[in-house]
Amino acid sequence: MNMRQKLVVSVSGKGGVGKTTITTLLLRTLLTHTKHQLLVVDADPVMNLPAMLNIPVEMSVGEAATQLRVDIDAGTIPAAASKQDRLEGEVYEALIEGDRFDFLAMGRTEGEGCYCFVNRVLTQILDTITANYDVTLLDMSAGLEHLSRRTDRNVDVLLIVIDSSKMAFDAAVRIKELAKEVHIEFKRIWVIANRFPPAKIEELAKDLEKRLNNEELELAGIVPANDQIAEFNLKGESLLELPNDNPAVLAVDKIARRIGLLSEELLLELLGRS
Repeated sequence: MNMRQKLVVSVSGKGGVGKTTITTLLLRTLLTHTKHQLLVVDADPVMNLPAMLNIPVEMSVGEAATQLRVDIDAGTIPAAASKQDRLEGEVYEALIEGDRFDFLAMGRTEGEGCYCFVNRVLTQILDTITANYDVTLLDMSAGLEHLSRRTDRNVDVLLIVIDSSKMAFDAAVRIKELAKEVHIEFKRIWVIANRFPPAKIEELAKDLEKRLNNEELELAGIVPANDQIAEFNLKGESLLELPNDNPAVLAVDKIARRIGLLSEELLLELLGRS
């Protein structure tokens, strides 16, 4: 596949539903079935994704931004120096380049003070970086704060992960509503149901799809609860090494096909570039 379009996919949802697991499994699918240039961004301050991918992170973007803010407040940056150029250089230093994909950990900023300039520049830099990749996967923080701050503003596809709880379902509806309130437009919004009981998936799927459709949301698919994923996490092993016949892997492969990540024709249609 010679796909030169740029797609940004954001994985969102309430805390504890398995956003990082879904992000990792989507990455595994893309690595297995495509030759895309891939960027993975851990935008969650908790930074669980590096552990799930077995990637050591020496410096996060948040740490670089914090140091810049400290230097700005202390007046130690020469007046002629470009703060934006310095931060951009630090971000590229934090970018971890791999054989099959690149990785960026956003981390979190620390201390008190105004981060307005830093946050604005970071958004601009990320826009520039993502343009260099065929597909960017964003593992977002839990809840709605990233939407209220409009950090999803250039995302093409929003994936909302839920588990079988009512709280997760309600959060998905609220995320969709808030996106409208702050005028963020996604090309598509999908819901991924994660860690559902394998024996009851067919029984639950029809009811869940009906409930989502009533809220103008679309079900991308259901990922079954999986003991092997729990074992990998406990041992600190990368989920990228899961076997091809793992039920969760197969489910995410199917989801990726449904939402267009593995089809150039569907992808171009999604981006309005057919």
